[in-house]
Amino acid sequence: MKFAKAQLRKYQQSPLQLDEQLDLNPAIQERFADLIDQAKAVHLQGSLQMSEKEEIVLLARVQADLILPSARSLAPVPYALDFQIAETYTDDPAQLQDAAADDNVFLLEDGRLDLDRVVLDNLVAALPSQVLTAEEAAGDQPLPAGQDWQVISEDQEAALVEEKEAEKPLDDRFAKLDDFFQE
Repeated sequence: MKFAKAQLRKYQQSPLQLDEQLDLNPAIQERFADLIDQAKAVHLQGSLQMSEKEEIVLLARVQADLILPSARSLAPVPYALDFQIAETYTDDPAQLQDAAADDNVFLLEDGRLDLDRVVLDNLVAALPSQVLTAEEAAGDQPLPAGQDWQVISEDQEAALVEEKEAEKPLDDRFAKLDDFFQE
């Protein structure tokens, strides 16, 4: 859904109410295929309003049911997101510079607000850094392995290092001292 700034001018007194189901799958495949396998349902509910300063204010709630790849095995993992968007859009670069650093003020592209792109960008920003299947999270699934390699935990690696240290032979220069303490 794209809205031109001129189209939104009539919503200065009362906001444009949004209650939409968005199909973001084509945009996901184009831009974020490595992060999201599929967006089953993306529901946007909120409002768009033109302010007195000719800024577009978006206040919305997004609920999404996604299929994400597991960080460990790339297996599909269902994941639900529910987050808020509160952003302001302007086509005046001077207003962008005047905005405080903590304000969410963005520059409009070609005088249009692409709502699908805004929702997708916020959706990707809300994704967790690591998603695991239920079995992987519980630790019930064996770790991946292949020919001459396997994934091990940090505890297993520490135990292997200790084992190797204990198996090291004594330096020949100290062998005579070993006999000295046995007498």
